[in-house]
Amino acid sequence: MTIFPFSRDDIAARPGPRYRAIADALRDAVKTGKAPPGTRLPPLRDLAYALGVTVGTVSRAYALAASRGEVSGEVGRGTYVRGHGGHERGNTGVGSASFLTLPDATEVAMKAAYAPPAGQTEIMGAAMSAILAKLPARPGASPFNNYIPPGGGPAERLAAASWLALGPFAPQADDVLVCSGVQQAILTAILCATEPGDVILTEALTYHAMVNQAGLMGRRVAPVDIDGEGLMPDALDRAARELKPAALFIVPTLQNPTSAIMSEARRRDIAVIAERHDIAIIEDDIYGMLVEERPPPLAHFAPERTWYATSLAKSAGCGLRVGFLVPPRALIERARAILHGQGQTVPPLMADLAARLIVSGDAAAICGNITTEMRERHALTEKMLAGHDLTSHPASLYVWLELPQEWRAHAFVEAARTRGIAIAAGEDFMVGRMDRASRHVRLAIGQPLTRAELKRGLDVVAALLSEAHIGMAVPA
Repeated sequence: MTIFPFSRDDIAARPGPRYRAIADALRDAVKTGKAPPGTRLPPLRDLAYALGVTVGTVSRAYALAASRGEVSGEVGRGTYVRGHGGHERGNTGVGSASFLTLPDATEVAMKAAYAPPAGQTEIMGAAMSAILAKLPARPGASPFNNYIPPGGGPAERLAAASWLALGPFAPQADDVLVCSGVQQAILTAILCATEPGDVILTEALTYHAMVNQAGLMGRRVAPVDIDGEGLMPDALDRAARELKPAALFIVPTLQNPTSAIMSEARRRDIAVIAERHDIAIIEDDIYGMLVEERPPPLAHFAPERTWYATSLAKSAGCGLRVGFLVPPRALIERARAILHGQGQTVPPLMADLAARLIVSGDAAAICGNITTEMRERHALTEKMLAGHDLTSHPASLYVWLELPQEWRAHAFVEAARTRGIAIAAGEDFMVGRMDRASRHVRLAIGQPLTRAELKRGLDVVAALLSEAHIGMAVPA
């Protein structure tokens, strides 16, 4: 049964953004029983037309309702009011990762910036077998019976330091903390460098998980304008004067989602501005290892204020979940204590595996395989989407696609979803612009398991681009 628990007058009378008003109206309908568990909500386009808003606004409303646990969505079936028992559909709402990133038998996932298969299973499987074959006879010394020190032991930190070294940037083992992925590294930096209520500046388009982390910790995130190189120094200086931020979060190499690479000169400028305004820098370099010729990180130009974070997720394999953090030296023990408080330590087997892959050269070999595969995937993407405006880099795991004038991003994403393709809307990366419609989508061309699967996804994208007239009902 499809229900329509909305009134245009009611939505207009509610304070705040339209997407929140729609979500709040739905929450009221759920509480009063007007929208009982298991009932189907109107499709995005139908509700947008009825309420006089954009499809993106309705999508945001459904995503907010999903994050509250009030609705769930299923590919090909629609969005439903959640309940208990037989009506419970699990955490697969519009706003959840599984709704858009995990493919089923009929879906091609091009939403998450995963590295493509590049020998990881064989190489890592052999390395893990070697680890298990050499387990000590004494049970108490086994990694199954122990933790490693918070931030990693000497062997893990030494391997990490060798992996991070890039020209003049050469952290020592004692400078590095081993983390459970880059997200833990970023969260540690946020907790160390800022206080609740502080402002964190970032690129106007950026990594959404950081924005979520900052919000959960009571920090405010504000956007800074970007161009073809990423963050613009003049805009940063202006925002720093106006907002008095405590920190800057930045992805200077293969910026997410545009794939911009910041020049060395601009990195120096950013470091000078951060010094001038006493701003901590949280540098996410998770994609850096994919680019062979790249400038030194910001951490080289401003080591006393930069929290350098990266991981093996994009350059080796996302399932490894081992990251690295290089804090300012004066704050490394505080960072170690915060890491310990979050989860004590990295799982010993994963830390051992990561170190073994680095020392043996296997991690570098996988990274090389990934970049080779991505060049082929970019060539395929450019061929199949010829004539359309693509922004990317041959080593990037994604491309940034500008849509024809008639399309808006969320309408395009929804149309792709109905044809079994999961992609990301431009709004997913916007900071502080929840009601502004985007005309870009990000295609994660590294995520499909094969080039044939990628081609199927690109076929759908190309077909939709040629049918752009169907989006004309969506107002700008």
